Amino acid sequence: MIAMSDLFRVSLRQVVRQRGFGVILSIALGIMAFIALSVLGQEIRYKVGQDMVLMGGVNIIRVYMDDAQYPGQPRRDFSPRTVEALRKIPGVGMISENVRQGITFSLRASGERTLGVHFIGVDQYFAETYSLELVAGRMMSEEDVRGHRRICMLGREAATNLYGDPAQAVGKLLFLGKDVVEVVGVVTGVMLGEWNQGGFLPTTVMEDRNWGSGKITRLFVRAIGWEDVAPVVRQIPSVVRANQDAPYLVIATQDDQLDRIKTTFMWVEALLWLGIVASLMLGGFGIWYGTFAAVRARTREVGLKNAMRGSAKHILASSWPRPCASPWPVACWASWWVPSVSR
Repeated sequence: MIAMSDLFRVSLRQVVRQRGFGVILSIALGIMAFIALSVLGQEIRYKVGQDMVLMGGVNIIRVYMDDAQYPGQPRRDFSPRTVEALRKIPGVGMISENVRQGITFSLRASGERTLGVHFIGVDQYFAETYSLELVAGRMMSEEDVRGHRRICMLGREAATNLYGDPAQAVGKLLFLGKDVVEVVGVVTGVMLGEWNQGGFLPTTVMEDRNWGSGKITRLFVRAIGWEDVAPVVRQIPSVVRANQDAPYLVIATQDDQLDRIKTTFMWVEALLWLGIVASLMLGGFGIWYGTFAAVRARTREVGLKNAMRGSAKHILASSWPRPCASPWPVACWASWWVPSVSR
């Protein structure tokens, strides 16, 4: 009687001898790559798109009142009703209020230096709108804005110029004219630009002291993605003018950078689809080669049986079960049948 271990060993050896592992590997890799690219394709597109948008800042739309350019015109600001209406536009992710015209203060730095630091008024949504990173301390909160707290955040370069180490700036008191404000945090970000050398005060603090324009004259509208920028821009003028008077409304976008990101993203998407097609071709060629190799081997076997004058019935009976059964069920069946015959 044949032992079960010997039967499995003989069956496995026969499978190894007859199978082309290159074909199996190509089919497996092709199918795995296709599944991975198909499942993760949308996530890859989203992450790459978000990274490119973050680097270029093209999804930030600056909406402001340009009344100062027209003598005799009153200085208009954005009403809370207008801001809430803009937030309901499809494709708008977040809106931050801003006092457009800031104010510059001379501050004493290390080494008996005096530096001019420019401050602008922002709200609690500014950090998230511009994807700021916290270097030290904390971000400006809603309680700071609503409570008219005399606090500020500094850009990393401004904190470095004033104190050497950004972490040393947290908790320091700044004398801004007749007022004293506390530095609660140091921030940075790829979209800050020259604002990295300045500071950020709550909008309510600047409105109370009439610093800068003293009103909410600019909004930072962040679209969810770069595809939403154009539709949002088309809807902003009608939404604003439906809620207030805004004859000199200006909408500023970064059209050149947006076009470049669109072109780059198109090539990224093309490479992604090329990978999906290549994975399908790899798996398809593996299946094609394996099928034709099996057909050639079966044709050779049928020819030999015909040469040995085997009947068509016997040839069909011997050939039909083989492609329909895998080696392991056959081995299990043989492990029961062989011992019974040997007895």
